[in-house]
Amino acid sequence: MRATDAGAGWGEVRNPADTSEVVGAYPLLGAGDVDAAVEAAGKAQTEWAARPAVERAAVLAEAADRIAALDGLDELLIREQGKVAWEAGFEVGFFEALSSYYAAMAPALDEGELVVDDGLGQLRVFLEPVGIVGAITPWNWPFALTAVKVVPALLAGNAVIVKPASNTPLTVMRALGAITDLFPSGLLSVVTGTGSTVGRRLVDHPLVRKVSLTGSTETGREAAAAAGRTVKNLTLELGGNDAALILEDAVIDEGLCGNLVSGAFTTTGQLCFGIKRVYAPRAVAEELAEGLSAILDQYTVGNGLHPGVSMGPLNNRAQRDFVAELIDDAQARGGAVRRCGEMAGDPERGWFLSPAVVTGLDDSARLVAEEQFGPALPVLAYDSLDEAIDRVNASEFGLASSIWTADEDRGAGLARRIAAGTTFVNNHGLFAVDLNGPFGGVKQSGVGRELALPGLAAYTESHTVSTRHL
Repeated sequence: MRATDAGAGWGEVRNPADTSEVVGAYPLLGAGDVDAAVEAAGKAQTEWAARPAVERAAVLAEAADRIAALDGLDELLIREQGKVAWEAGFEVGFFEALSSYYAAMAPALDEGELVVDDGLGQLRVFLEPVGIVGAITPWNWPFALTAVKVVPALLAGNAVIVKPASNTPLTVMRALGAITDLFPSGLLSVVTGTGSTVGRRLVDHPLVRKVSLTGSTETGREAAAAAGRTVKNLTLELGGNDAALILEDAVIDEGLCGNLVSGAFTTTGQLCFGIKRVYAPRAVAEELAEGLSAILDQYTVGNGLHPGVSMGPLNNRAQRDFVAELIDDAQARGGAVRRCGEMAGDPERGWFLSPAVVTGLDDSARLVAEEQFGPALPVLAYDSLDEAIDRVNASEFGLASSIWTADEDRGAGLARRIAAGTTFVNNHGLFAVDLNGPFGGVKQSGVGRELALPGLAAYTESHTVSTRHL
């Protein structure tokens, strides 16, 4: 969308691995631009919703093919976000995976669910589109988390206006810009600019009937308050302080340590449902910390475009400084900080931090109590299982969690005692996510669910059609 508001300009995106590089620019739109997008979306949505869902699924499949064929999209994502190569490739493929997954649900949208059929008549429930959806997405997985919202929302028959994070709008702009002509004009659009102007107007606009936001808990609170003024349908996937609970029967070996490192340090620790704190039996806590450090010592920190790099920079200076502050606080409290890996990046040019494992803290330390969202992992000792579960649940957050044990049946049973939207057993992190599992948080970690059937239903309103005469 072209900026129309007076005084609008352009924002720059710089490479977090080398801030001297300007990766691209985006228009700083205003409230009037959002209003124009909403007007266009409203006209397009009526036409789109009238099509059968199976036809909408076919258009989404074509869109997925077109995105997959874009040259250099993964490289653009690396340069604007700071990811390493394999993460960027995985993320770019997420639109196609979701389109294929949700296509199987299209016939049920058309047919509805026959709930009752007896001598009194029929009762059928349809999932109808909510209308115009505002999708507000973060900078850590900008394209994948856009796809998580856009694909089911479009399949359900809605129009979607995407507000990407100002740090990482370029991949979203390019990918969605390549497919908008497949849909009615105005049905799918991207509005860029500040959250305080563009994001706020999208949430405030009375004709936007659904807001789906992934971001910080503070931002979620503000969005919920604003959405309440017009009684919007709302999905919030917010912060997490995910705990990994190691049981006494778990074997502390390279396999366990490697899985924990992957769960904690993927995307340089900037993963909303990544491991943020580890609870281990006191007798093995130091051994576990040494094992984690040994894995991380094999890491090379640098520019994700360079061969052999295992971990990139933090996405932005504020996040780098915040994590460094938490590590300094941990040291000041007497924590033992193990700094690991080889630094191939230039910390004077990019937002690099070495991965760190920290022991000797209690749960009051900021590194434990706050969501660090970066490459620093506290390992905490416990003396009894009940104590450990109480400490895991004491957090205000409740996004994901994990239990690590030699007895998976026992782990699955204990999972019910964890206050979280998801509890993985012997897994945690990016490759633990299953599209069949509804994803979201409890407590301050959010409202509603994404993925699976609930992730599609979140963009609909139930419509009961009854011919029954009682």
